[in-house]
Amino acid sequence: MKKPTRGRSSGTVIRMTPKGAKPQGTVLIDSVYDRELGRFEDDEPEIEGNFELDPEEEAAPPDDRPEAVTAVVGAAFDAATTADQRRRLRHNQALCAIIHVPSPVWVMPVSLYFRCVFGERWLQQTRHGPTAGERGFATSSASVALALSAGQSVVGIAADLSLLPRSLIGAADLTIRIPPPNGAVLKAAITRFARRTPPEFDDSIAADLDLDDVVAAFRPGAGPQRIVQRLAAAAAALRLHRDFVKEQPCSS
Repeated sequence: MKKPTRGRSSGTVIRMTPKGAKPQGTVLIDSVYDRELGRFEDDEPEIEGNFELDPEEEAAPPDDRPEAVTAVVGAAFDAATTADQRRRLRHNQALCAIIHVPSPVWVMPVSLYFRCVFGERWLQQTRHGPTAGERGFATSSASVALALSAGQSVVGIAADLSLLPRSLIGAADLTIRIPPPNGAVLKAAITRFARRTPPEFDDSIAADLDLDDVVAAFRPGAGPQRIVQRLAAAAAALRLHRDFVKEQPCSS
């Protein structure tokens, strides 16, 4: 006795996957062909529900806002230099410059910013800490001298200028000192990042904050007021931590 065929009596089961074959790539399924309708059953099944992307899930439009660290370093660098100095850095050949940054944390971000803005023609001497002995100093000093005598521009970036090569210090045409960011610098940085200007705030808010502490307050989607609040909260928390550590008795 034959087993009853499922589906409509006028339908014929057509196996889309060859018998004994394993589907590869696109997966094929079995369908029932309806001779009366002249099509496969449920070849365009209706699916309940709306599966359109929610506006918040759609790809965000391109954003030309700078990253937080670029906004802060750029604002600090522009505040520490004049338009004429920046013009010299862009165009003068065989120029020797020194950039004195607030702390070792600033060295690499300033180095990357400087290369991005003023080009690859500069030989950079960056110092986060002491070099490996007297020989290291002598080698660096010689490379600076050779670069300048060959017409290449050289820049030294450090928080402790005594760590820079001797020949660079002696040959410097331009020295730029970047102080810790004050209220005006932070206001400019926030404006660059958030595309809106924050209200005036006191310089003391970020007086104890290093670059990493400042950048941590700049977050995607945060408005100017929220960034200022985070800066103030970070400064208060770090002061509290510092005072707590001071009060702890020294272990013998």
